[in-house]
Amino acid sequence: MMKFLRKMREYTSIFTIIMIAFTILTCIIHIIVSNSQGFANFFNYYITTPVRAVMAWITGIFPFSIAEALIISIPLWLTVLVYIGVKCAKKSKKYATRFLSAVFCIVLFIANSFVWTFGSGFHTTGIDEQLGLKREKVSADELYDTALWLTENINYYSEHIIYDADGSSVLTYSYKDLSHKLCDSYGVVIEKYDNLRLSNFKSRVKPIILSEPFTYTHISGVYSFMTGEANVNTNYPNFIVTASVAHELAHQRGIAREDEANFMAFLVCINSDDAYIKYSGYLDVYQSVMKNLRSADKDLYKDALKQLGKGATQDLINYSIKFDKYRDSKASQISNSVNDSYLEANGQKEGTRAYDMVTDLVVAYYKALK
Repeated sequence: MMKFLRKMREYTSIFTIIMIAFTILTCIIHIIVSNSQGFANFFNYYITTPVRAVMAWITGIFPFSIAEALIISIPLWLTVLVYIGVKCAKKSKKYATRFLSAVFCIVLFIANSFVWTFGSGFHTTGIDEQLGLKREKVSADELYDTALWLTENINYYSEHIIYDADGSSVLTYSYKDLSHKLCDSYGVVIEKYDNLRLSNFKSRVKPIILSEPFTYTHISGVYSFMTGEANVNTNYPNFIVTASVAHELAHQRGIAREDEANFMAFLVCINSDDAYIKYSGYLDVYQSVMKNLRSADKDLYKDALKQLGKGATQDLINYSIKFDKYRDSKASQISNSVNDSYLEANGQKEGTRAYDMVTDLVVAYYKALK
């Protein structure tokens, strides 16, 4: 055994050995988290939340997205790795093995980061249970009633916001200010709902520099668990950007399931004291509710659609027109497939369909209000 360890030490660094040992610990924790909701709740709230908060604070010092910078520089890193790898291979077998073990450590670090910063959120108690909502299959009539409630609020707040000459709603302050307003609203929601296992901290959203080409993936925002950054695609309409920021901030605070992050974004937006944020929250989920209503009952859908005011209607029309060029892209098919596999691998069996499942939560929330 000692001879084996000495040989291993010769061909690998002490860091590699430590990383392997740490990975074994991480795997044990992941297995427990995946099979114990109570432990997942504890781990997500008391362990990974402080980690995410510290990461968000550190990366928040930089005005640009570190995650995006790392992705853009992948060709450079690959070139450097290949160059070093070739040099090590020429030098000796020992150096080549040490290089490969170092690359292996990078892969292990990424996998470990997911578990220690974000993964447990897929196995915690659902938002519906935490908020005491009765989530169940919804009827066409319930969808219709919820759509009318959303429409009433959208129409009200549309009178308190600004539209540009083309009829698109306008965000009148910076993304930094938007982040601050939404963080304040997270504080309001956490104080309002005592049973909600959620911690809030000050953080900022990172606008994606390559937002225009990124739109071809149909992704409006991304949370980077490796850097703790909430990133938003600014090429979308302002009301989508606002809801997306709230959504990615939900991920940053440990809500991993996509339908729940969508619902938390909605809840945070409508509890804001800012009219535009409220408008964005209602209009964003309105689209999901109406999509489901159209499938359930076309007549009720048409009737509900007539109730939407001119301002919000034009906002949605402009969104549809702008999005035409990105609608049928190959990039979106690839990103959807990757995201689908990622969600299913983490226990969200519905995959990307989970985004629209926010409808069930919104209906349950509306029914609880009555």
